[in-house]
Amino acid sequence: MKNLSLKESIISFLFFVSFLYVTFFIPMSFSTYNSGWFKFMCNFHERCERKGVEKTNLAIDQLTGYFLHQNKLDKRWTKKEKLHLEEVRVMFDQLAKTFLIMFLLFILTFNLRRLKKFSLVNFFIIISLLMVLPFFKTFWRDIFHPLLFDNNLWRNNRFDFSYWIMPRKFFQITVAFIITTSAMINLMAFLSSRKILKRPPKN
Repeated sequence: MKNLSLKESIISFLFFVSFLYVTFFIPMSFSTYNSGWFKFMCNFHERCERKGVEKTNLAIDQLTGYFLHQNKLDKRWTKKEKLHLEEVRVMFDQLAKTFLIMFLLFILTFNLRRLKKFSLVNFFIIISLLMVLPFFKTFWRDIFHPLLFDNNLWRNNRFDFSYWIMPRKFFQITVAFIITTSAMINLMAFLSSRKILKRPPKN
C-alpha cells in the first residue's frame, strides 16, 4: 500500500511539473518565435516608428528567423547584441528541448483527476507572478538578468537595433501576456476536467 502511495505521489509530482512547464512554454514560445507578436507590440511604444516601420519589420523577421535557426543576423545588429542574442537563442533551444521531455511526461502521467487538481494549483501559482509587474523595472534589471546572465551584454543602447524593437515596455507586456495566457490555459483545463468528471457514468 505504501509503495502504491509513493508511486502515485511521484507520478502526480511529474504531472504537476510537466503540465506547469507545458502551459508556460506555449505562450512563451509564441511570443518568441512569432514575428507577428513583435510587430503587434510596436503599437505599444514609439521606437519602431522612429526607426522606420519597413526597416523594423525586416529586422523583426530576421530576429525571429534567427531564433528558429533559419538565418543569421546581419550587420544591422551590433557585435555586442549578437553575442547576447546568441546566448538567448541557446537558452531557448534548451527550453524547447525540455518542452519535448515535459510534454511526453504530461502525456504519460495524464488523467482527469490529476488535471483537475493540479490545473487549479498551477493557476494560483502562475497568477501570483503578476505581482512582479508593478516592480518590473527592478525585477528585470536587478533580479532576472543577473540571475540568467553573468555579463552585461543585455544592456542595450541606441546603437543596438534591439533597443528600437524591444524596450522594457515590450518585455513588461510580453511577460504579462505569458503569465495571463498560461493561467487561463490552466483555468480552462480545470473547468473542463471538472465538468467531465461531474458527468454521470454511462451504463
